[in-house]
Amino acid sequence: MFVNMVFDKETLKKFSTQTIIAGVLMLITGAAGIFAPTIMSLVVVTFLGWLFLVSAAVQGYITYKTYRKSFSAWLKPVLSLIVGLLFFIYPMAGVAAVGLLLATYLLVDAYSSFGFAMDYKPNSGWWILIVNALISIVLAVLIMIGWPVSSLFWVGLYAAVSLFFDGVALVALGIGARKLVKEEQK
Repeated sequence: MFVNMVFDKETLKKFSTQTIIAGVLMLITGAAGIFAPTIMSLVVVTFLGWLFLVSAAVQGYITYKTYRKSFSAWLKPVLSLIVGLLFFIYPMAGVAAVGLLLATYLLVDAYSSFGFAMDYKPNSGWWILIVNALISIVLAVLIMIGWPVSSLFWVGLYAAVSLFFDGVALVALGIGARKLVKEEQK
């Protein structure tokens, strides 16, 4: 895993510890979200709202310092501010919007996976891409069937599962780094 990378022992120790801690926190957050997807959906929309508001502040500052007289330059920070505020004022509408974006993403992902599978077809394992595409289609359809209400469940579940498996990956990476440190000590 780290064969081509050169790390000193101390950096690798810090990396492994910090990666395992971050991974465990993501695992816990993801597991909690799996059991409470509605709450996780609201957390996602709140997080996105804050991202838009911080983005609006940064963009507004830069626009003020560089293009303050340009009407079109103010469009992006004002739009970011409005979207961020709308996510806070109407969180359910924000969840519905994110659900629609998620369904659209899954359909595009399915199309891409089907296309790649057809290009890759003579090689072994091409069918896994077909399975991935079919799962993406099923998830998109599940979101769209009950939209906008179903978004409250699916957005949170999707985010929670993603966090959970990202946590698994980080813990595995940290354990691998820790094993490498132990091997170097021998």
